[in-house]
Amino acid sequence: MHIADGVLPAWISGVGWVVTAGGVVLSLRRLPVEEVPKISLVTAAIFLASLIHVPLGPTSVHLILNGLGGLLLGPLAFLSFFIALALQALLFQFGGLFSLGINTLVMGGPAFMVGLLTYKGGFHRNTILSGVLCGGAVLLSGLLLALTLSLAGENFLGVARLALVAHLPVAVLEGLIGALTLKTLKALKPSLFPACLILILIPSLSSAHRLDLDLFPEKTTIRVEAFFPDGTPAVGDRVEMSYQGKVIATCTTDSEGVCTLPRPNYPEVKIVLSGKLGHRVERTLKLATNTFPAQETRESSQGPSKVKIHKEKFPTTEVLAGLGFIFGLSGFIVAWDTRRRFKALASSGN
Repeated sequence: MHIADGVLPAWISGVGWVVTAGGVVLSLRRLPVEEVPKISLVTAAIFLASLIHVPLGPTSVHLILNGLGGLLLGPLAFLSFFIALALQALLFQFGGLFSLGINTLVMGGPAFMVGLLTYKGGFHRNTILSGVLCGGAVLLSGLLLALTLSLAGENFLGVARLALVAHLPVAVLEGLIGALTLKTLKALKPSLFPACLILILIPSLSSAHRLDLDLFPEKTTIRVEAFFPDGTPAVGDRVEMSYQGKVIATCTTDSEGVCTLPRPNYPEVKIVLSGKLGHRVERTLKLATNTFPAQETRESSQGPSKVKIHKEKFPTTEVLAGLGFIFGLSGFIVAWDTRRRFKALASSGN
């Protein structure tokens, strides 16, 4: 769902930023300080939910919670998604800063629409309708993502169709989550739910869904291994090798996330991995002329080597930094408003 920088034409990203900036300014002007703690809790839940990586065929998807965010926050859910996506771009390189505007529109736009339809100081009382709205918000996000990618050119039409199809099961899942959540809220205080949601999500966190790749220069080839942080290979992704802006070779990763590029006679090349749904990874590889590290050279007598499983620790520091920023920002706003009110009372003499 996150579109990386460099995938879309500049004019699309620019338009996305203009619309998003207007929406953020309008949200801030209409933000009641009493709602800040609630918004910070829902933003933290959205921030964590997008870190749950669920492999689905050749790609991966994640929870969005835009329908549920709209039910809980109303139109202010747009601001919540902007903050969560900005932190994900800064801490995890999900999406990018230039594409942040269009990513906010894709995920926060449906949340804003759900909020306009249902928000009246609380959540919608009809459980079934709430579930339908939660699922519909995900489908609308998938449709917006597919439309945005299709505008990027014919090369993205296949990815656009895959983006829409891949989020069909997510829509069903989020519809069930929304319905069960609203049913639970009938027996609990609504203000308690966001904190409960965070406690539910934290034990369920799995590795983030960003792509990565390793490069192994050999005597005549360059071996490329593409993978997710949990070790799942990236299947069917395109790899391009370029020199001074000109593409000189391409390959597509196989079922093990591996492909091979010819080793060029250049001192330095750029290798770009273009994954599904806008994932993009760039690496600059410096090539020595006569030296090959022993650990990167594979002897033919050993036969083909297996792809090593890449395991990364969950980025606890980044997650805590993001949550700390969200709650710290909310605390600052509340403290500032409280001080302003005390000054107003003191000046009035009451």
